[in-house]
Amino acid sequence: MRRAVLLAATMAIVAVLAVGMASADPVNSKKAPIVTFNCGGEQVRVTFLLNPSVVFNVVDTTGNFVLTEGTATFTDPETGKVVEDPFTIGQGKKTGLQGSLTTCTTSFTFEDPELGPFPVDFTFTGFFTPRKG
Repeated sequence: MRRAVLLAATMAIVAVLAVGMASADPVNSKKAPIVTFNCGGEQVRVTFLLNPSVVFNVVDTTGNFVLTEGTATFTDPETGKVVEDPFTIGQGKKTGLQGSLTTCTTSFTFEDPELGPFPVDFTFTGFFTPRKG
């Protein structure tokens, strides 16, 4: 009997914690901007928290876009030269992942107190979850 009560209490606690995690909706967060990615001609709206995470939540789905590498392109305001700054996360090299990789683009404009508006174009490579096939 004692085991049954302990099991029931454990299941109740897990259920409460699971509901809390599932209701942590980044779409409704003030700190989670919604942007549009162009992924091979398809417009995909995503949201993300302003932290070093590599996962973008696809709006109106339970799916995600997991970033593996990318390039930030911008014009240096002091020199006027176009700068390409590649970055790699390292998750795109796993065996079996290459067929699932997708390239997306988007643009952001950041406000710099000294320089004013600072536009940056991004090209991302990553994969959507859940994976198909």
